[in-house]
Amino acid sequence: MKRRPSSAARGRIIPILLSAVLLATLSACSLFTGGPDVASTDSADSQGARFFEGPDTAILDSTDITPIIDDPQPDLPVTFTGLDDVDTQITDTSRILALDGSGGLASVVFGLGFGDQVVGRDVTTGFDSAKDLPIVMDNHTLNAEAILALRPTLILTDYSIGPYDVQLQMRNAGIPVVFFKPAEGFEDISRLIGDVSEALGVPELGKQYQADFDSRLDATIAAIQDMAPDAEGDKVRMVFLYMRGQAGVYYMYGNNPDGTTGIAGVLIDAMGGVDVAGEENWTSGNLTAEGLIKLEPDLILMLTLGLESVGGIDGLMTIPGIAQTPAGQRERVVDMSDYEMFSWGPRTPEILLALAEAIYRDTPQVQP
Repeated sequence: MKRRPSSAARGRIIPILLSAVLLATLSACSLFTGGPDVASTDSADSQGARFFEGPDTAILDSTDITPIIDDPQPDLPVTFTGLDDVDTQITDTSRILALDGSGGLASVVFGLGFGDQVVGRDVTTGFDSAKDLPIVMDNHTLNAEAILALRPTLILTDYSIGPYDVQLQMRNAGIPVVFFKPAEGFEDISRLIGDVSEALGVPELGKQYQADFDSRLDATIAAIQDMAPDAEGDKVRMVFLYMRGQAGVYYMYGNNPDGTTGIAGVLIDAMGGVDVAGEENWTSGNLTAEGLIKLEPDLILMLTLGLESVGGIDGLMTIPGIAQTPAGQRERVVDMSDYEMFSWGPRTPEILLALAEAIYRDTPQVQP
């Protein structure tokens, strides 16, 4: 019988959202100089996923969000107490901005059927229905002028995006600004759906969407459990590498600075794999050839644009340390869209399943 991941593992806290990781300074990063001498394959199934060869891409069946309803009817006004303990009265949802560091808030808003009322986006929101909306940011920084130009009647946000002064400026300009507690784990997404639905004046619709999400998440976890190997020696050893070749950014995710499991580790754990950086208690930081070689990953996870930025698989293999790992020797790299892999929201079950399928199928299906 396959072992179901514990509730603690599935709902593990993610204290650093993707945007925070990407924007963090590297001064607190550890130097990767330790690690296991050998990631033994002696007891591993020679036909198992640890030995699969070739790159693959995790692809969702749909690159868009299917709303639970097309024409929600909010019951307004609503007074909602945000994460900052400010009571905000919401009277108009006709021009919404949902801005955070992972695209999660926008995905909930669209999923609840309010997509036609969204007038702009952050840089991490890129699903089909939203990708053509004007961006209200300069790189990863909110632009006050761009926001005001869209005349929003409601801004939904959190502390993963900023500067905070811009969010306060919008509030001082008379725009209702609501701060949410972000989803801190896969099972916490349901809570976020409930919070956003209350703020938008559709709490009963939110309950329906929560039930739909919970059902899909449970089914996905069970499906991944069936794909992933039980035996410890057969579990795929994975590492996540973030790269932006044009900017000379080569970054390896491990644990958070406080020692808690990092965002990549949570994802790898959900895949039934081994987070090779996290198991050695190494902190996310600059990639070093020595550190990566010592970790001996079977598989490298990457964002699609990151892989493209270094010249694809061929270019990746020229980066010091990559080709010397088991993953590099077999070119075993799985990538997924920058707009999907770490976007905790209504599509998370589909994201997890697509990623697991790419990891555990023995015939790669890389997109051209």
